[in-house]
Amino acid sequence: MQTKPLSRFFALAIVGLLCLMPPWYYLAPILSVPVFYMAGEACSSIFQWALGYERVGASGVLQTSIKVFSQHQGQIRMGALAPVADYRLQGYGMVMLWSLLLASRPPALLRKLLLGSAGMLVLQAVAVSLQWLNDVLNRAGHEALAQTRLPGWVAEVVAFGFHFNLFIFTALLPILIWMALSKNFVSSFWADMSQRKS
Repeated sequence: MQTKPLSRFFALAIVGLLCLMPPWYYLAPILSVPVFYMAGEACSSIFQWALGYERVGASGVLQTSIKVFSQHQGQIRMGALAPVADYRLQGYGMVMLWSLLLASRPPALLRKLLLGSAGMLVLQAVAVSLQWLNDVLNRAGHEALAQTRLPGWVAEVVAFGFHFNLFIFTALLPILIWMALSKNFVSSFWADMSQRKS
């Protein structure tokens, strides 16, 4: 791989990212359907206090039996905790994957686009679950954590996973999946870099 094809790849990836972002943003409510379904079913199956989920556009609400208290105009009110997750904050890696695959054009491109997108949806469901759990176990306070009857170390693990995913894994994951689906392109890239160093 020479400098010109490599520059062309990066240029195509950037242009593809800019062109694909608007349609992805528009399609986000549709793409979020399987993500919230998997996350909602997983949470409600594992945790007794998770009653189900509700999707509104590109946002998903986890319905819980956790009671929270709030003060409004001098009055104390009680309600059920219902954390909200926005798919657009968790799912932008899908556009990165599409742009990288279209720029590198590996063999069986369509199959790899579908396979990579399916993998991204599953892992985005994990990210949504982590956000919901972090809202319940950490952001809602000690009273909410006590109602879940989960030990404190679980809340700490969830907090670490949530922040690691938010700041690192969300952007890194599409690159890793692209590398796995474009092995020939990545191999030629590293071979070219090795020749330049030698």
